[in-house]
Amino acid sequence: MRQLALPPTLLDRLPEWLQAVLRDRFIWAMVIIALFVNLGLFAFLLLVAGQLPPLVPLHFDATGQPDRIEDKSAIFSLPQIGVIMIVVNFLFGSLIYRREPLAAYLLGGMAIVAQFLLWYAAVSIVRAVLV
Repeated sequence: MRQLALPPTLLDRLPEWLQAVLRDRFIWAMVIIALFVNLGLFAFLLLVAGQLPPLVPLHFDATGQPDRIEDKSAIFSLPQIGVIMIVVNFLFGSLIYRREPLAAYLLGGMAIVAQFLLWYAAVSIVRAVLV
């Protein structure tokens, strides 16, 4: 009798180290949460961009004085930095997942924390400009 050979799925074609991390729902949950927080930051910046003056202080020194003033479109670098952090943390977490899953979870959690820190930076900049 002939056995039915099913074609390998896309996941089966990937390296084993990547298969393991892609099957972990906790890693996926952290990536999705970080992406949603980042998307919310982007939406917030889109909403307030029209109210911002043409030049926005993006960095402040220890005394609270602005030391980097850029065009208001430069504030959108915050969500871009967030996406880069999510991708880098996911890639490094994927590489170490088989040996140290806890470290991979820590990297995923830090990606979420970083998104909230970027939110804090964005709100601080917007408040400094609009108040």
